[in-house]
Amino acid sequence: MKVLPRLHKAVLLNSALGAVLIAAVGGAYAVVATSDSDTPRRTATRTAAVSTGKVQATVAGAGLLASPSDAGVNFTTGGQLTRVEVKPGDKVTKGQLLAKVDDKTAREAVTQAKTALAAAKANLASVQAGQPASPPATPNTNPSGKSSAPASPTPKPTPTPPVSPTPTPSATTTPTPTPKSLTGAAAEQSTDEGSAIRMEPVAHTAVDPNLLIQAQAQVAQAQSTLDAAQRALEGTVLTAPVDGTVASVGATVGQTVIGTTYASGAGTPPGAPAPAASNAPAPGGSSAAPSGFIVLTNPTGMQVKANVSEADALRLKPGQAATVTLTAQSTTTLNAKVLSVGTLAVNGPAGSGAAGQYLVTLDIMGPTTDLHTGQGVSVQIVAGEASDALFVPTAALIGSGAKRTVTVVAADGTAHSAQVTVGVESDTNTQITSGLTQGQKVRITTVAP
Repeated sequence: MKVLPRLHKAVLLNSALGAVLIAAVGGAYAVVATSDSDTPRRTATRTAAVSTGKVQATVAGAGLLASPSDAGVNFTTGGQLTRVEVKPGDKVTKGQLLAKVDDKTAREAVTQAKTALAAAKANLASVQAGQPASPPATPNTNPSGKSSAPASPTPKPTPTPPVSPTPTPSATTTPTPTPKSLTGAAAEQSTDEGSAIRMEPVAHTAVDPNLLIQAQAQVAQAQSTLDAAQRALEGTVLTAPVDGTVASVGATVGQTVIGTTYASGAGTPPGAPAPAASNAPAPGGSSAAPSGFIVLTNPTGMQVKANVSEADALRLKPGQAATVTLTAQSTTTLNAKVLSVGTLAVNGPAGSGAAGQYLVTLDIMGPTTDLHTGQGVSVQIVAGEASDALFVPTAALIGSGAKRTVTVVAADGTAHSAQVTVGVESDTNTQITSGLTQGQKVRITTVAP
């Protein structure tokens, strides 16, 4: 019985020690958690002087070289190749013969079209001349006012001397009168007959308006058919639309090529660049090379097709200066200027709300002889520039927009906030148009990672 109190005291002591240990662990955990979440990140501060100089804002982009003079040319009339005059690497001049296809069928079509046109013109001339219409013996019109069909005139017998009958045997025969002795109605009748006979060779003519319209339409259709046949014949010959270098040839003699369609007022005329040829960059800044049976490249007027972000596109406009650096030759830098800025995004997930990329076209200024379509480049476009400008490091500015704040540090070390108006802004420096003076110092605060 004396042992029980001791055991009871030991149990109580162990329980108390366990509670203290749990509390200590919990407290330590709380301290650690609080320390991890509430400890401020380390920062560093320094000062920078307000200075004057040149501030230049640039927009960076990447793209490919392309030439508006590059051309992919196709036959407008298909057929079997009979001549291919060039090969990749050949230099050609505008108008030079490149290739031909068999033109036998096209020539026959032209001959047939010419024959049909001649027949249509002859038919039109016949209709315009009208058809002879003999006038009726007696003028007669139907109720509609149109002349009725002429009836064949009744043959009139040759005038014979009339015999005066007499009941008496002693009657004498009246002398036969000569034609010119006819008088009165007989004379008038004779005169009318003579007039009618004389008018027959110059009978009136009539032109049917319906036949005339039909004949004119036939001539127009025949002329259109001939024009198409002549274009098809011209389309059997392929010539260079521009000076350049042959980049590719799609087939060899004996093979068959398919022609592209061409209609008056639409399509692609013979020898012109193929409709599929395009220098517009695809999403991501890539450029689609011209396509065609024969592709010609020409570095004259070389351009850059580059993509920039939406925010940067808003800062660009035609005429801004730029520098272009070849990706494979970083030491080669070319001068350029902005030609156009696209207004439609060329990529970016539809409906995602994500900002897309915008196409910027730049003209290369200077020699382009050694450049080639498709070369990768990086560009730096001058979006804004200010000379002899008051500026501070961009990192010293707080806020966004035209009005910002800075922390000004006085000579005695005291600091106060000041509002400033900004101008041209680059990644490193920003122009200050009001709120500071040269020589003042501003605080720059950086946060350790």
